[in-house]
Amino acid sequence: MTQTDNGLQDAHRIRKASDEDGGSIADILGSAFSNDPVFNWFCPGADSFYPRMFLSEFQNHYQAHGHVFINEDKTGAAMWLPPGVTTEVSFSWQQIGLIVSMIRHAGIVSLKRGQYLSELMSREHLAEPHYYLHAIGAHLDHQGRGIGSALLKQGTAMCDKESMPAYLESSNERNNPLYERYGFNITKEIQLPEGPKLWLMTREAR
Repeated sequence: MTQTDNGLQDAHRIRKASDEDGGSIADILGSAFSNDPVFNWFCPGADSFYPRMFLSEFQNHYQAHGHVFINEDKTGAAMWLPPGVTTEVSFSWQQIGLIVSMIRHAGIVSLKRGQYLSELMSREHLAEPHYYLHAIGAHLDHQGRGIGSALLKQGTAMCDKESMPAYLESSNERNNPLYERYGFNITKEIQLPEGPKLWLMTREAR
């Protein structure tokens, strides 16, 4: 087996994240979402902000209450919440720093748009018990290698094991065909004010 073959195996071998993986997950998802239309609508030009945001979410909510996955070579990650767990991240002093950083990078409009998104997503969130896919992505340098598919396969298998539906908000239309390939269907398309679209997607229980 060549070194390249080993790398591909590690890229597609998924495991549960540990506390020590927080920095890697923040870097992966920060990179993956750096070109995201919705992210760049509410906080444009703030690439350094995104890893800090994901690290705060990981440390203050998702690692303790959710299911966070990472691949062996630490180039892809996904953050899920199980049925019955709120999407609201517990308050921490990190959040104060994040808000200050967001305003410094993109102005007060970023705070307003962030609040708008939060309220919109809360209002539209699937009501029935489900697994929620909060974020999934591969580092920009490793996209197009099947890492997203491997992560989705792991996550949807978790849903199927418990015969639970799944739900996500897609902030990039380019990703919709991948989600659809794993059983998600668009249930609503939302045009953000002076911005891009957001797609709500649900996968029925199997």
